[in-house]
Parts: sequence; C-alpha cells; structure tokens
Amino acid sequence: MKKKLYILVLAYLAICALMSAIKGSVAIAMFGLLVFLLILLVTFWFANKFVKTTLWYKSTIPDMSLYPTNEWYREHLERNFDVVNIGSSSAKYAFDYSGLPVKAFNWGEQPQLLSNGLKVLKTYFSILKENGTVIISLCPLSGLDVEGKWDKTVNDKYYYILPCELIDDYKAVSRRRKYPLLYLPKLSIKSIIKEVQKQKTKAGKTQPDKCFIDDSKIWVENWMSQFGIDELNAPLSPVNLKGQGKRIVLLTDILSFCMERSLRPVIVIPPMHKRLSNKFTPTFRDNYIYPFIRKANTHNVLFLNYMDDERFDDERYFRNSFFMSEEGARKFTRIVLKDLHIL
Repeated sequence: MKKKLYILVLAYLAICALMSAIKGSVAIAMFGLLVFLLILLVTFWFANKFVKTTLWYKSTIPDMSLYPTNEWYREHLERNFDVVNIGSSSAKYAFDYSGLPVKAFNWGEQPQLLSNGLKVLKTYFSILKENGTVIISLCPLSGLDVEGKWDKTVNDKYYYILPCELIDDYKAVSRRRKYPLLYLPKLSIKSIIKEVQKQKTKAGKTQPDKCFIDDSKIWVENWMSQFGIDELNAPLSPVNLKGQGKRIVLLTDILSFCMERSLRPVIVIPPMHKRLSNKFTPTFRDNYIYPFIRKANTHNVLFLNYMDDERFDDERYFRNSFFMSEEGARKFTRIVLKDLHIL
C-alpha cells in the first residue's frame, strides 16, 4: 500500500509538470480528478489500517506464542516438548497447560479443519521429544466432512501459522488479510462502526468466565442444519456417509504421521455440559462417532472419551454447553495428563 502511495505521488508530480504546459479547463479538470483520486486512496489507506485495529480483525490472529516459528526459536531455548494437542474450538477451550510441570502447546483453533490440524502438526512436530504425545481432540460431528460448508475465511487464521504453500487458496487469504476493507467490505465497515461505538460508550466488556450459557439446543440445531441431518437417530445420509469416509482417511493419515515419527497419538473427546451430551443418544454415537474412530484407528491408539464425565457436572466448568471455562480446562487438562501418565 505504501509503495502504491509513493507511485501515485510521483505520478501526481509528473502530471503537475505536464499540466504546467497545458492551459485552460482541461488542465483544471485533470488536476481536480487527480486530487480526488489521491484523497480517495489516502482515505482508503487509513480506513483499511483502522480496520486492522478492530476486535473483529484481530480475533483472527492466533496467539503466536503457542507456535514454534522462527521468531519463537530466537527467543526460546525450550526443546523436546512433552505434549501438544490439535483440534477445533472445543479443543481450544478444553486444554490449559499453564502451571503444570510439562512443556506443552495447545494448537486448537477456532475454527480448525481436521486437514489444517494435520498441516499444523506437519509444520511444528519437530518441537516434540521422541515419543512425545499428540492429543487429537474430536467432537461429536468430527466424523463428517466440513469442506465447503464453512465460510471462505476459514483459512485466514492460518495465514499466520502455516507456510503459504500449505494454505488453501493462499492468494485470496493474503488479500483479505492485507486489504480487509477491499475484500471483506461489509464486515470491515461493521467492525469500524462497532469500534467507534465501543470507544464512545466504553463498552465491549466480555462476559465473565463464570457465567454459564445453556445453548445446547442452538449447537445441535446448527450442526443438523450444517450437515443436512433431519433426525439425529437416523442412519447417515449417502452424502454424510461419503463425507465420513473422507474423514476416516484423514484421521488415519494423522495417526500414521505421528507413528512414523515416533510420536504417541491419542484420540480424545473433551467433556461437554450434560445438557448437550444428553442430546447425543447411544444410537447417534453408534452412527456418527464410534464407527468413524474405530475405522480410522488402524494403529489401535488410545481413545479417551470424556464426553459424559460426571466429574464435570457443574456449570462452573463451562462457558457454554460446548466450551469449557478456564477452571474446567485446568481441571480437565490435569486429568487427561494423569490418565496418559504424563503427570
């Protein structure tokens, strides 16, 4: 953007020199048009820069202290980590290794395609020690294919995490991150309005972590809509059965990747509030969860299912029916690591 502004200024000076030799209304019109374009470009540049300061834009930027990039290695001497986890939003909120005597990273992101989890693992697995543990965190619908079902910005977070050759449609992702106002105009304008309103009212406070929200019905309805499920207890549709087959191959690839590099993969389903877990009947689990894991788990790795764990039958352990609270994550992480004999 700065380079383009520099070029425009040079063009402006060149045209001014040219117009000095031109007389009359033509010169005035050209000068007015050029000034208008210059003002337009400068306005866009400042507005685009402001968008990048908004909560909406920054929410896509991951916590890069959790990823051993080249910059991370320049500032840290730690090597041979004990454990990492990959997974989507439930994993992001379920694992908290702080304060524990382990070297660990939570690579769960909101969102994270299973394919992106594998790419993250491929990029950073060397931080793990030999026989280091890789927790593959799943949720009830992890066995269904989400490719093409999520928003086009699903890969934008990985602009910061992955090398460009591993990012699907990298050019489009790069454009959105560099020029959000141009490529995501509606969301950018909304973010500007919200930011201005927040500054005027000094609002924008997040809800206290202790406040539990029962949104179990909303989660289930959204999942059913997303995957075209009419009845939770019905067998998988042909489309979802095909999608499950793709996910089986993908999960198998993740397990094989770990085994080939002397790592210890473990499949984990974190706890969820009983108001949500109770909606997934034994029939649903026999159709959507267990066959997916059983068929993918050709290496017979450990599978730990905390979905209905009664030790978390308390609202203080959850932000909502699906995401754990900070207190819940600390308790759950300690339990998992003890079950894995890491603690």
